Amino acid sequence: MGATQPWAVIINLKSGKKHFRQQMLYLFHELKKAGIRYEHKFTDFAGHAVLIARNYARSGFRNFLVVGGDGTISEVVNGIFGAGIETAGIKLAQIPRGTGNDWARFWGLNRDYRHAIAVFLAGNSRPIDIGTIRYALEGEERRHFFINSVGFGLDAAVVRIAHRLKRYIGSHAILYFISLLTAVFRYRPFRFQLKTNGKEIQDVLFTMNIANGCYSGGGMKQNPGALPYDGIFDAMMVCKPSLRDILTALPRLFDGKLLSHRALESFRTEWLELNYHNGGYFEADGILVNCDPPLQIGIEKHALQMIVPYE
Repeated sequence: MGATQPWAVIINLKSGKKHFRQQMLYLFHELKKAGIRYEHKFTDFAGHAVLIARNYARSGFRNFLVVGGDGTISEVVNGIFGAGIETAGIKLAQIPRGTGNDWARFWGLNRDYRHAIAVFLAGNSRPIDIGTIRYALEGEERRHFFINSVGFGLDAAVVRIAHRLKRYIGSHAILYFISLLTAVFRYRPFRFQLKTNGKEIQDVLFTMNIANGCYSGGGMKQNPGALPYDGIFDAMMVCKPSLRDILTALPRLFDGKLLSHRALESFRTEWLELNYHNGGYFEADGILVNCDPPLQIGIEKHALQMIVPYE
């Protein structure tokens, strides 16, 4: 790789436990063979990667290798931005070991850890955008960052159910589809106001997904055209679907044809404000975040460097 700066290796023990020891021994062997200096730490609880990454960033690390899924890499991003440092030169790499692995899937990475490590060692990087959400909780202003997507309504309800079912089903991609089917028949829409691109919408929200990358929920394509380096979000929302709309939309979640459905509205934006009156939560990269609306969602263009396969 030719890197002179050391790497902070942050490892989520709970992301895909199978063959874990074998994979980590291979990773450390390859790092040593390549002459790459590194320190590594394991996460012990939800949110731990935020603290680890923030401390590493404040102590001078500018390279981060994440061994884990969407939630882990999202926590690392929040730790980096929470350190109060200049981020444009920071490098981020991933060896995917999570449930959905949607961010990695965009780049052609999967659970073939040898391939992911080879991509990392090759060191090809490109600038990527990062999403930011400003909101309040109990009167305290907060800011949350996301690397792949953020969802509201049904989208967030699916993640909440998936978290509950994971203990019974395990960390498998089918978990999100089962959670989706469960949520569709239990979820109740709420009234909302949306401001974006000089227009305002007031309606009842069924679901909304704002995407930096095109995959979500373990391979679903809610925003199939989203690119994490073009400086703009792709967004989709559904307000008042009929049962027929829902049933005909489900197969299109995986074939990239969802945006042609009559019940769906799509748009592209760099900024939006979302307000709803019953409080609640949203999901960002599969992480549930409690909030008090309104929320302002924006984009940090070319905020980090991502290690990616050669095109």
